[in-house]
Amino acid sequence: MILGFAIFGALISLIALLSLLTAAQRGDSKIGSSLILLLALCGTVLAIWNLPYWSHPSHQTTEAAKKVSLTSSSQTFSTSSSTTKATTQKTNEQNVKQQLIKSLTKLGSVSFDTQSKTYTLTVTNQSLKKTIAALNQDPSQAKAAKWPKFTNNFAKTSQSLKQALGRGYTFVIRVGHQSPVLVYKDGFVTKNKFES
Repeated sequence: MILGFAIFGALISLIALLSLLTAAQRGDSKIGSSLILLLALCGTVLAIWNLPYWSHPSHQTTEAAKKVSLTSSSQTFSTSSSTTKATTQKTNEQNVKQQLIKSLTKLGSVSFDTQSKTYTLTVTNQSLKKTIAALNQDPSQAKAAKWPKFTNNFAKTSQSLKQALGRGYTFVIRVGHQSPVLVYKDGFVTKNKFES
């Protein structure tokens, strides 16, 4: 929206400048055109100054720092004390949990067990529940249900967990309190209930 004001101000400034030049050529009063030009230029400069690029560089830096710390937390904090590392790791674990909750909200709920370093997706999506129930009845339909693609997508999620947090984190997909349908560790599938 502020970009729109900046563009609009630039157009008004251009029109006022042309009006001022025309008034100068005709010998008319230049006060009105000059005043409009001055106001338009002030408004344009103010709008450009309030663009997000100029007004919030520290916010962008903070967001970039968070992304870097999530993707390379072990290198970023290699010189800190063990207490700080543990605190940072817990913070990273919670940040990852929030990201998973946000990105997997349509599929189900996400929980994290700190003792076992396990993120669990409990499926609540009715369509996915029906697919899993159908595959429980007939696992040979896994390929037709595009189960291998589903499995590979979550292998990438598990690999991202390994990159963000390090080795030893497990990602589990289950329906209710049933035994897990898929289990991943460090980017690899360790259990696929419907593997053919």
